[in-house]
Amino acid sequence: MKYWLCILLLCLTGCFNGSSEQDKIKKMEEQRIMTDTTEITVRIPSKVSGKKLEITLPRCMFGFSIKNKIIDGIVEQKAAAVIFALPTLSGFPNDEEAIHRCPDFSKPVVGLSFAPLYRNIKAEKLEYGNHWFKRENYRFRLKEKKNNQELYYIGISGKQTMFINKSETNQQDLRIDFWPFDVKDEYNAFPHQIDIYSVLDKEFSVAYTVYSSRFLHGKYKPPVSQNYFADGLIQIYKHNESLLDHPEIQLGFIQNNNRILDYIHQHSKVVTDQNH
Repeated sequence: MKYWLCILLLCLTGCFNGSSEQDKIKKMEEQRIMTDTTEITVRIPSKVSGKKLEITLPRCMFGFSIKNKIIDGIVEQKAAAVIFALPTLSGFPNDEEAIHRCPDFSKPVVGLSFAPLYRNIKAEKLEYGNHWFKRENYRFRLKEKKNNQELYYIGISGKQTMFINKSETNQQDLRIDFWPFDVKDEYNAFPHQIDIYSVLDKEFSVAYTVYSSRFLHGKYKPPVSQNYFADGLIQIYKHNESLLDHPEIQLGFIQNNNRILDYIHQHSKVVTDQNH
């Protein structure tokens, strides 16, 4: 009996040591990825044509979103994300180098998510101008309409969304998802996280989150005198106003989105698959 008990203990010890060794290897690999400045190119295929979105950046900026094997510096997969220091996507890249270096995962980070656009199964091609509404209109319920604009309820918990079409001011279609501030639950974090969806080169989407100054600290935190658009959105709902009456706040989101799209275009291109 003692013999078999010893054997069992030896086996268990071996399993635990093996598992511990695997954890060490995984941690070392993650640490290597977090500091790897070697540039790689991620290809994301379109769902409606032979086009592919190619994004070229240091390996570390893709974080752990790379699921497929990287071959000769190129990897192709359905979607990917690029990671930055938190303030860089909220209109405050005060530290210009922050958007060009590996993210520090010990500090708050935020990501840009890239994916192909899907057409409505009932449509023959992609529909632009409020693309998301035209594809998934069953998810949206009209809240109010004024100034030639519309605001919708989306899902549950009073979440709202507004669509802004491409124009002379706005590079691409834009969608703003947000939770209005609730005075009964003022410590709720949701109003301080505003989800943005936009379009890249007609067939791809980019999504990211803009944060209020509640999440920005030190040199990144805007002065009170500055009309920060994310804070402005929260303030108007504290006073029972509507986003449709505040084009200056909409413009803040548009200008921030344009800056992000400019950055993406500097590091990406769309190629056509000749075999498609």
